[in-house]
Amino acid sequence: MVVGGFGLAGLVLGLVIRPLAGWVAGLPWAPFQGPLELIASADQPWAAWVVPLAGLALGAVFGLYVIHDSPVLHIDAAQIRVEQKGQQRTIRREQVATVYRDGSSVVMETEHGRTLFKGDVEGGKAVVRRAFLDHGYPWDAEPD
Repeated sequence: MVVGGFGLAGLVLGLVIRPLAGWVAGLPWAPFQGPLELIASADQPWAAWVVPLAGLALGAVFGLYVIHDSPVLHIDAAQIRVEQKGQQRTIRREQVATVYRDGSSVVMETEHGRTLFKGDVEGGKAVVRRAFLDHGYPWDAEPD
């Protein structure tokens, strides 16, 4: 989903970049007039399909980077294993006093309020909540 979303955004950007660059280059106060005029002047027939495909590919690659950079949580009743950027760490169940969402982040804290983990994870709010509850972790409502 992430790769597809970034790929689609790259495709759309590739479709609109030439007309948009031409419009912005026509504004007298716009910076980077030279590069914008160069982009707008690419009127070769191949540019009409190569630029959107390049945007699609670059968007998909960026999506893969985002996925690689995001933490992955492996939850079971005894521990949570956090994998991120090729590294792993383990949070034992007895360390976790509360788990909750703070915006798009999942937060795990000790009973004294020390943050054990805070980060964005893939999945809808209900799915993430259910994953913790199914393994016996205390889930608190989102703070206001």
